[in-house]
Amino acid sequence: MKKKRVIRQIAVVLGTLCLTGLTGNTGVMAAEKQPEFNWQAAPTEEMRASLTLRDAILRAFARNPQIAEAAAQIRVGGGNLDAAKSAWYPQVSLQGSAGQSRQTYSSGDQSSNGSAGIQLSQLLWDFGKTNGSIGEQEYLSDSYRFSLYSTMTDVALSTMQAYLSVKRFQALSVAAQDNIESLTRVKDTAKLRSDAGLSSQSDVLQAETRIAGMRATVEQYRAQERSAQAQLTVLTGVVSNNLPDLPESLLNQKVTLDKIPYENSTLVRAAQAKQQAAIEQVNQAEAQHWPTVKVQAGRTRYDNNGNTGSYWDDQLQLAVDAPVYQGGAVSAKVRAAEGQRQAAQADVEKAKLDINQKASTAYADMIGGQQRQVAGEEQYASATHTRSVYQDEYKLSKRSLNDLLSVEQDVFQADTSRIGALYDGWDATVRYAAAVDNLVDMLGIDRQKQTGDTIPAL
Repeated sequence: MKKKRVIRQIAVVLGTLCLTGLTGNTGVMAAEKQPEFNWQAAPTEEMRASLTLRDAILRAFARNPQIAEAAAQIRVGGGNLDAAKSAWYPQVSLQGSAGQSRQTYSSGDQSSNGSAGIQLSQLLWDFGKTNGSIGEQEYLSDSYRFSLYSTMTDVALSTMQAYLSVKRFQALSVAAQDNIESLTRVKDTAKLRSDAGLSSQSDVLQAETRIAGMRATVEQYRAQERSAQAQLTVLTGVVSNNLPDLPESLLNQKVTLDKIPYENSTLVRAAQAKQQAAIEQVNQAEAQHWPTVKVQAGRTRYDNNGNTGSYWDDQLQLAVDAPVYQGGAVSAKVRAAEGQRQAAQADVEKAKLDINQKASTAYADMIGGQQRQVAGEEQYASATHTRSVYQDEYKLSKRSLNDLLSVEQDVFQADTSRIGALYDGWDATVRYAAAVDNLVDMLGIDRQKQTGDTIPAL
């Protein structure tokens, strides 16, 4: 017993060493070859020198769980479609039983203590039940695929809005910093005049107060930038302060509210596919009124209890299953399926209305942003010119410091106004592109190529 115990302990130790060695080797292999970036194993946050908009969107595709869910739904649809198609293939099963069995006939009885056999069934015709099921799953598979594409558009929109938000606050921070530099020049001028006895020291203090206030504004913008950056990092998994400008191609898109291409929208196409699936459900329900015709064949071997030996039961039949009365269940199913069809039709119109509403709102915001940007540019040019004049007049004692500080505030407000209008216009532009389902395509991202038929990848 002691010898066996020692041998067992040695085996445990050796097994542990083997497992440790295998684990270590696996780690070495993993270190040598890094896994590719994919949707199933999204990376942790990483620092990058630059993050382009296209790269940000692709990374958001790979990280977003909604896309992973939509991709998984496609695989569900594919499985359901294969299951529906399988009804046209032969159905083969093995059967077996053990235990006492007795069959009584007019000429006597027969008993057995076990049986084993094979059964085969082949559907011949069911008046559209199976074809309707196949058609339903085909349309549902299309709907799942279009839903994935629509989800990709939603994720791209969220990513672009976060991207724009970071750039907006970066631009505002630069504007505030420029204003600090301009106010610093005003302070230096006031100090020179104070040292020369041309003005009081209070002018210097007043300028310093404005500078301190603007520094607080800079920190506010930087805090908002960090918040926007955190949102973008969550979406993409990347931390980067260098975000290139958005492509100008987005500004060149065809904008119209009269002829919105609803037929090209994946949201509408997903709803239309569900509508067609609902029609197939109606056809299936109506086909329940008609019989199902199939051929059945089988062979079963029975083991007798007595001395008569075993015997075989061979079967070859044409089977017809025709419903006669089911308490109104079939008619009820038809009415339910028709209700589903009507609901699916309403969903198609709802999708079109949703697109129209989003496109109309985005279009109005685009026009408003463009007009405000033009006005902001004119205001900024006018305020900048006035500032130059006031600076010269202040040096000649023709203007007070309050006048100079006031015009500096006008320049800053005009600058922030034109920046806000610029990014409001960009935001409206990407929202319009998302509404008409052009956003991802205009960025040069082929959704079919990126996903294959199922999953997004870089």
